[in-house]
Amino acid sequence: MEEIHDDPIISNEVDPSEGSSQLSISVSSLRLIDGGSAGSRETVPSYSDKPGSYKSSENCDKFPDHTKHKEDMEIQEVVRQYALCFLPAKSLMQFPGESPSFMSLNPVAYGVSNPTLCFLPEPVDARTSCNGLLGCQGRLGDNAYYICNPVTEDWRTVPRPNLYHGPDTAIALAFEPGTLNFKAPYELVCAVTLPDREALQFEIYSSRTNSWRVCNDVCLDMNTLPLSGDGFYTRGFVYWETESGAVLVFDLKEEVHGIVSLPPSSKPNGALTDMRGELRYLLPRKEEDAWSIEVYGNMDMSLQCIIALRSEVLGHLVDEECRVLAFVDDGTLVITLGTEVIAYHVRTHRMERVSDARTDGFVRYFPYVNSFAPVGHFTNDTA
Repeated sequence: MEEIHDDPIISNEVDPSEGSSQLSISVSSLRLIDGGSAGSRETVPSYSDKPGSYKSSENCDKFPDHTKHKEDMEIQEVVRQYALCFLPAKSLMQFPGESPSFMSLNPVAYGVSNPTLCFLPEPVDARTSCNGLLGCQGRLGDNAYYICNPVTEDWRTVPRPNLYHGPDTAIALAFEPGTLNFKAPYELVCAVTLPDREALQFEIYSSRTNSWRVCNDVCLDMNTLPLSGDGFYTRGFVYWETESGAVLVFDLKEEVHGIVSLPPSSKPNGALTDMRGELRYLLPRKEEDAWSIEVYGNMDMSLQCIIALRSEVLGHLVDEECRVLAFVDDGTLVITLGTEVIAYHVRTHRMERVSDARTDGFVRYFPYVNSFAPVGHFTNDTA
């Protein structure tokens, strides 16, 4: 595909709410966007701002008839149902051994009350994010899993799993709240390396039952091992990038796995991500003095289009190394250029500096959006 498009995959009709769903970026000990020193491999989780989670501003101001006249409706329910869609999303950052922090692509957005997640019972690493909920793991003792909502400070301890979850275990949180219904169940999907043989088995925690189940499916494909970090969930599937240039795909409904090959030209500065609900691989490429982003997709990971990053917009940063973090639904690429985190607006060719990028050690970034979703109905003492 030779032609370079300025806005190849951006629809002319963009949901106004999508513009407020910002990328959450977490600089963590080993996940969020696998950041780190040059040459380290990256796994970019997907941002989660599906239409089921937020309604557009056009629709949110149209109150259903059956709720307009409910005088006894609690203010919390009103806010949850009709105000949440207008909240700007935040960004989550975490560095190894440090408390997480939040940054936003929206300069006027407010942060969460406890960005360090100090409301949890122990220091944690944030490892996965989905539709406003975070999956974290404790640094002490049994390295317990926690599910929390940083906005409401609601949290739950996940019971001890049946399998041994060693340091190579890769996880992903799956959570799909329906429109105006945030009390939806969620699942923590774990790809567990079996200690006695070269294989992966999948163990899933469900908030419906507050328990784990071990799937019958076992991955014996040596080409998928090891995984390069935690994965992300979108539309019924979990994706983990591997160090062998492939993607391990897990069908959460059927509980079976598959393998998708990345483009032969995939590099550590590329990013596996969710683009409007579709799996995409974004790869920066420089020719002469200009950067462009190649977009690969479909099950064969073929080249779909090319997004040009105009040199006159990047200015002196065009000489820096480019790394893709993710794509935001309003048509914004989040990239790093040298030590700068940049939001590049594809349609308008406008660039905004978001933050300084951490380049020391293993830095990870991942998506996060605000939500009032509750974590569960079970008690904290069930672990």
